[in-house]
Formats: sequence, C-alpha cells, structure tokens
Amino acid sequence: MKAYILDLDGVIYRGSNPIDGAVDAVNRLHDRAKVLFLTNNSTRSRASVAARLEAAGIPCGGGDVITAGYAAAVYIRKRYGASTVYPIGEAGLIEELKAEGHVISEDAEFVVVGLDRDLNYEKLRIGLQNITNGARFIATNTDPVLPTEDCFVPGAGAIVSALETASGESPLVIGKPNQLIMDIVIDHLGIDASQCTVVGDRLDTDILAGIRCGMRTVLVLTGVETLDSLGRSDIEPNIVIRSIKELLVAPEGDDPESR
Repeated sequence: MKAYILDLDGVIYRGSNPIDGAVDAVNRLHDRAKVLFLTNNSTRSRASVAARLEAAGIPCGGGDVITAGYAAAVYIRKRYGASTVYPIGEAGLIEELKAEGHVISEDAEFVVVGLDRDLNYEKLRIGLQNITNGARFIATNTDPVLPTEDCFVPGAGAIVSALETASGESPLVIGKPNQLIMDIVIDHLGIDASQCTVVGDRLDTDILAGIRCGMRTVLVLTGVETLDSLGRSDIEPNIVIRSIKELLVAPEGDDPESR
C-alpha cells in the first residue's frame, strides 16, 4: 500500500487521551507509506489537529490532515467561489472557512453545520432563518455520536437533525462516507484509490467510504463499533483488529495487511 488514511477519534485517541499503542503504530506506518489523517470532526482546524498529533509524538503538518470542515470550505469555494457563510460550529470550522476566502455573516448564502459544543437556541434560530430565506444547507457530517475517554457524546448529526426537522430541508453532507470528501482526499494524495488503506472505527462512515472508493479497509474496535455491531451490519471491512497497534504487528510475525 502506498498510503494509509487514518481516522482520528476512536482510532488515534478517545477524547483527549491517545489510544494505547497508537503513536508507535502511526510512526511505523510513516516508515512504509504516506499517512493522511481524515476526520469528520470539524471542531479543530487542520493546523490545530497537526499540532495535537505532533505534541503526542506523531510527525504531522497541516497538509497531512483533512477535516470535514476544510472539505466543506473547499467545496463551496470550488463550486460557488468565495461566499457568505453562517457556521454553526467551533473555531476550527470558522478558521477553515475564512482560509478559503469565505465571509462569516448572519445573513448568508450558506449555512454550514458541524459539531458545536456551545450550541444554543439562538444559533439554531439564525441558521433556520437563513435556510428559510434560501441559503444552501451544508453539513460537515452526520455522525450521531463522538467517542470520548469514557463515554459517547452527541455528534454533529444531532445538531444537523434539529435544523433538518425545523426547516424541512435535507443538507448536502460533505464528510465520510460521501464522495465529496473522498474526492478531495484522492486529489490531495495523488495516489490511485486501490493503493490506499482506510483505517477507522465506524462502519457507516470510515469503512463505507473506503469500500465505495475501492480502497482496502481496516476496522478497529477502539471506538464506536463492537463485534456485535459488526455482526449486525452488511458493511464488511477487509480486516478487523482490536486496535491500530495491531495493524503492522501481530503474533508470530503475522502481518494483518497480508491476510
């Protein structure tokens, strides 16, 4: 494989804590291939994600990260040019929108919704007003939950659903498993999809995105999915491992990538 595309939440860390063995595993991958970090979480900018990984001991620059917030900003710019946007999200989403030339406004052409842990009624009201007035409704992702250190918390999908219910409009969803973000990934890597491996903790986002693109897929069990949920799903990864630390190291020298 020429490239590994790694999810973050549930794969590299849970909440603020790195998952045991993840740092060493990623550094081993760096010795073999290109590594790109791909996340539906829009709360941090690419630069902020890279700084967090660097602090944990993983070499990373902003160009090694693609977030759904960045992908949404790029999509709007490429399709419509610099635009006015009302974001429901955190600093990372706003930073990526501004970096692509968009203007943040309460009277906007686009409403872009991501995870917002400071969500309030006023933000929903302004978002709804814009959508009702004809603004295009874009969701960074619709993940229902986010894994933290010891539990799951509501994800961006919970916020998107509130606006969808209120407006009666369905959003354009940028993040995994949708092709919009994967096209940005493939263009960024410059590598044929068949030479890429996706590693993630969610079947309906990470693994499905990889399958749709013809990539090799690896499910880790340190995040959302369990063996029970895997058994109930029609989505089948190529490989299932307990943790990313098993990706290139297995008992008796067996490499899971060769299975």
